[in-house]
Amino acid sequence: MKVLQGGCRVFEPEDGTITTAGTWTSRSVVSKNSGAKRVTQSVYDYEPGHSPDVVNPDSEEVLYVQTGEGVCRIDGAEHELRPGMAIYIPPGASRSIENTTPATLRIISSRCPIDEGFDAAGPPAKLSVHEDDREQIRAGENRIFRYLVHTDLGCKQITQFVGWIPTSKAPFHLHTYEEAIYILEGRGILHLEGHLNASEFGPGSSIYLPDGVVHCLENPGPDPIRLLGVFHPSGSPGAAYETDD
Repeated sequence: MKVLQGGCRVFEPEDGTITTAGTWTSRSVVSKNSGAKRVTQSVYDYEPGHSPDVVNPDSEEVLYVQTGEGVCRIDGAEHELRPGMAIYIPPGASRSIENTTPATLRIISSRCPIDEGFDAAGPPAKLSVHEDDREQIRAGENRIFRYLVHTDLGCKQITQFVGWIPTSKAPFHLHTYEEAIYILEGRGILHLEGHLNASEFGPGSSIYLPDGVVHCLENPGPDPIRLLGVFHPSGSPGAAYETDD
């Protein structure tokens, strides 16, 4: 983990705390222990078979399937898992994952607000969406994003999205939300205003940005960057406030 000014963090793919439960291995990356306030980010790997049931008593959880296929059961209701699928799990709902193929099923999870344990099951299942079913929205001159889990699925605390950054360098800007980013594809550089030390990132890296930190992401090319983002409070990934520089 690289600790940067203003509370920013850049994590390498091997960073984080690993725990296992049956077929499920969790690597906790963005968390209260690593400086986050309200959001988490974990990388879940599932081997073939059924995982244990778990419940987040107070947190909303959003899942994104990076690789593999399977089924997510939320209070008994089944939701398909395949690459690009996003799942919303409300507080108190019981969920389990079944990997139905021989390959590892990888899911990127985020929760908000942070809680530290599991409790009894609560209300029934909610909804899922595939990124291909979401329209493209332009953010700035040449960056594109698609909502994944958002308010229309019943999620109140956080917004999950997938975004694309072509070869470019954004102007320095800030957000009024706390954000956790996972790099799906491509390589780039995180710059912080007023600081000469930039931080490179690549596939499997994670970036944590507290609210109000002036920053920009640069893609030096040639390949586009594809990223998964989650932020609190819920809103638009295109809402950015540029500085005067």
